[in-house]
Amino acid sequence: MGIFDFFKKKDKEEWIEVYSPLNGKVIPLSEIPDEAFSQKMIGDGCGIIPTIGNICSPINAKIDIFSTNHAISFETKKGLELLVHFGIDTVKLDGKGFQRVVENNIEVKTGEVLMEYDLTYIMKNAKSINTPIIITNMEEVEKIEIVATGEVKVGDLLMKVKLKN
Repeated sequence: MGIFDFFKKKDKEEWIEVYSPLNGKVIPLSEIPDEAFSQKMIGDGCGIIPTIGNICSPINAKIDIFSTNHAISFETKKGLELLVHFGIDTVKLDGKGFQRVVENNIEVKTGEVLMEYDLTYIMKNAKSINTPIIITNMEEVEKIEIVATGEVKVGDLLMKVKLKN
């Protein structure tokens, strides 16, 4: 490998793009009213205060929908692991307010509708609707950049992640 090959490789850093799974307002994790998320104990990322809509896939990945439908984990072929956890204490709703649109343990595409939610019901019955979008395997991540601010729609670029080589 020559010296120019080294520079060429550096210029071609590979970033994984993560898109917004919800319509709403982007917030820092510090505004999630749960210490595990706000203190980045589970991982790094950002939050969204959702508006009416659906939970869509933020990335091409294999999904695992929690039995209570309040959270979905994603694993990409490149090894990035991501969690969309709709609201806080929504596990206590035992699935009420959520309706699955897809089967569990399947490969999904970016933007695909995965879950419908009843925002009014969840607002009345959960601690918070603030929704963390978290990279859960931060030990594999070299860099993370939150690129979205303010209002986002499903499919808007939310963050970029560079995995370690």
